[in-house]
Amino acid sequence: MKMKHPHVVSLLCAAMLALGSAAWAQAPAANPLLAQGDEQWAAGKLDQAQKTFEQAVTAQPRSVTARMKLGGLQLSRQEFRLATETYKEAISLDAKNVKAWLGLGFSYLHGERNDLSLAAFNEAIRIDPAYKEKLSSVMAKLTKP
Repeated sequence: MKMKHPHVVSLLCAAMLALGSAAWAQAPAANPLLAQGDEQWAAGKLDQAQKTFEQAVTAQPRSVTARMKLGGLQLSRQEFRLATETYKEAISLDAKNVKAWLGLGFSYLHGERNDLSLAAFNEAIRIDPAYKEKLSSVMAKLTKP
């Protein structure tokens, strides 16, 4: 998929570095499917990892962790519409999950929905004000006229 705005990839990379790799993983994978999906993802077997994470969501429909892993993989694969829906599902299960709001913000950003991206980032900052500084460069770009 060719991106209309390649600068958003650099924004995502900068934000992931600023937030740390733990920003996209909820907790150590207690579910064997999540551990298997993590291994597949690390090995570059992205299609298999996606199927495994989808199985984990089906097996544990109330698992925020499963949805976060699936959303993170979808986001990394530039499947922004899918990632948006997955992060919304995670938020419906845990509205105070700052990492789900961040994922939603980035999926909206890449989908060129700047208004919704800004709202999601603002919610993440409201939940955890420590993210205000970490997101400052992204927020500055989103609020530029």
